Amino acid sequence: MLRHNDPRWETALSPWTLADDIFDQCLTFFRSHYTIVTLDDVKASVAGARPLPPRCLLITFDDGFADNLDYALPLLRKHGVFATVFVSSDVIGRQERLWTEDLLWAFMAGRVRPCELAQLHALLLGRGEHDPDDPKLIWDIVRRGPELHDEQVQAAFSGLDIDLNRITWPRQMLTRDDLAHLVASGVSIGAHGKTHTALTSSSDVATELSHPRAVLNDIVMAHGQSSVDALSVPHGAYTPGIVDRALAAGYELVFTGDAVLSRLKNGFLVSPLVGRLDVDGRRIAPTGDFLPEVLAASLFIAPQRQSGVALRFVRPARRSRFANMAARCNVP
Repeated sequence: MLRHNDPRWETALSPWTLADDIFDQCLTFFRSHYTIVTLDDVKASVAGARPLPPRCLLITFDDGFADNLDYALPLLRKHGVFATVFVSSDVIGRQERLWTEDLLWAFMAGRVRPCELAQLHALLLGRGEHDPDDPKLIWDIVRRGPELHDEQVQAAFSGLDIDLNRITWPRQMLTRDDLAHLVASGVSIGAHGKTHTALTSSSDVATELSHPRAVLNDIVMAHGQSSVDALSVPHGAYTPGIVDRALAAGYELVFTGDAVLSRLKNGFLVSPLVGRLDVDGRRIAPTGDFLPEVLAASLFIAPQRQSGVALRFVRPARRSRFANMAARCNVP
């Protein structure tokens, strides 16, 4: 979530960035049509302790960007509602966002050519020659790259003379103090992996699951949150085996990128596996003007996973002016 005059706006990624004024209008819409619930409410429902109300909605953010504190929190307070922020533990306190996200922006903006991307893929992931026009190359790097060692990554970029023009101010990622402030303000914190590597591609799934719980519990438990026991899988990538491992590791809820409505039976969530619906600024405000009927359609006609009463989980996007380029690059 960003404001148009924020220096981070120019290199923000689509379709995961939403302008703050559009989010303000979304919250007005949500409050008019739904009961906005907390993560604790959802956990109580899946545990069978307390039913959720009809037409309920949970707001979530992924990654741990500082703009969640800068722009989202004031608007949540304005409307008297809460949200959940899922954080990758390795990015806490960083000035820069992940290099894979800077690379994705540079590629979509035409600053990194397809031939350079193919060479970078070979250097980093070592799978021989690739067709530079293969649209899967960029996503393979984005999903597998975060766990690579910094020295290997820097050597590859230097060897290819690629400059990502990374933004370090304003600071990109939440700090420990920021997270404590969010919790004290009623925002729940969840885990989003350790490195932000897709769990289906990770070389160490156990650490990707355990590290964020340990790091985040150390922060949030001193400020009123009982524990970190909800996981958002990075890149929305998971398998049934990964879900089982997450539950065995102590997580009570596993949020995915599946664009489906979760289902309730008599007010109780029937599965700990939760889909989410993106609030995509390209669709609900294509010219900068909020279109509530488009947002309504995306929520009301979303597919349903199981029978029962629908529970909608929405994840505001971080909006950028590179939406059309991103669409051509097959942003999922």
